[in-house]
Amino acid sequence: MKEAGEWIIIKIHAPFFWRNSRVEILRQISEKVSRLAERIVQLTLVGMVAIMTVIIIIQVFMRYLFLYSLSWSEEVARYLMIWVCFLGASLALKHGFHIGVEFVLNRIPEKMRDWVNLAAKMGMLLFLVYFTIGGFRVSWAVRDQDSPALLFSMAYAYLSAPVGGFFMIIQLMNLLVEDWVKIKERRWSFSS
Repeated sequence: MKEAGEWIIIKIHAPFFWRNSRVEILRQISEKVSRLAERIVQLTLVGMVAIMTVIIIIQVFMRYLFLYSLSWSEEVARYLMIWVCFLGASLALKHGFHIGVEFVLNRIPEKMRDWVNLAAKMGMLLFLVYFTIGGFRVSWAVRDQDSPALLFSMAYAYLSAPVGGFFMIIQLMNLLVEDWVKIKERRWSFSS
């Protein structure tokens, strides 16, 4: 037969375990979504860089061997490069390759670094949400403007910014969840 004290311990710790399982489920979901988004971006980037390379090589051969220049090749390469930059930024964000000011973070006390890092990422998230929404608005505004050589809507070129912003938001949300879990684990490890 169990003593009364054991039942109290179980009642006190039951919500703690329930809360941790929710955080773990959130972490697993964000990790899976992040990996899926990373894979989609990687495959898209490989395709875009391959197409861009082939077009530029064909343009060089046409210009120097046949003295004929393709009128649309530079425009396609330019727009593909813009897409590559914005999509690649999400991969750089996930792997921590963006420029950071670490000497400021290193001067902050150890216990505060995680919180400052979390606050900085929250600021980045606000910026990316604003950037993505603004990018969709600009893309909608230029939908009737045609590109000079290809004569397709400039909205396709301008959509690179909000689509890249959307993928950066996905990666940043995963980083925020990981940082939050790390802070909670550290807090519970100090308290026990």
